[in-house]
Amino acid sequence: MSTLRAAPGALLDVLALYTDAAAAGHWQGLGEAEPMLMRHSQGDHWDLLVLQPIGSYSGYYAHKRVAQRAVAGEAAFAQALRKLVVFREDLFAYGPPAAQVQAAYADNGFFHIEMFAALAAQHDALLQQRQMENAYLRAINSRPNLIWVGDQGSDVDVFTIGFYPSMVAFAAPAPVTDGQAEAAAKASGFKGRAFIGTYLRELLHSHHDTLAVKP
Repeated sequence: MSTLRAAPGALLDVLALYTDAAAAGHWQGLGEAEPMLMRHSQGDHWDLLVLQPIGSYSGYYAHKRVAQRAVAGEAAFAQALRKLVVFREDLFAYGPPAAQVQAAYADNGFFHIEMFAALAAQHDALLQQRQMENAYLRAINSRPNLIWVGDQGSDVDVFTIGFYPSMVAFAAPAPVTDGQAEAAAKASGFKGRAFIGTYLRELLHSHHDTLAVKP
């Protein structure tokens, strides 16, 4: 996962670079999955999130794959991108199966992205909290988030993405009563619905929310 901030006036050029690369079969030439792009609408300071499954470290850094990327123009694309961006942050993370993520991206066009850095010794608790919140969302008939766990790169320990067809769907209230929501929160491991957010904050060094759309 990479987040990019374009140089002033260069965002459309960044988007065109990715669009033209896809049209030219660049990613297939590299032996990589086509990136899933999410354009910032509200929230954090980046302009574009690039989500791209790589499979495994052993596969990605295998000599054959490295050589294929070199021949297929990986360096030229990177150089072109560097001329257009003033900020780039990369993260290698473990997450859901690529096919699940790609299907969610294909079927939706609005994204709620949350990035979390845990306090010391709270990494496992943070991941558990995100899983508990997903259990709560399922119980109230809302969409759960997909969860990734950071491994190398930026300071993000966990990030989640909620996939929605539109902002209207994202903002729609859950189809349950207050009493049902309270019971669902307790069944998911929280003290109550009002404590979901406060418990999360006990675990965090930082937290960034972004709403994004397809370019």
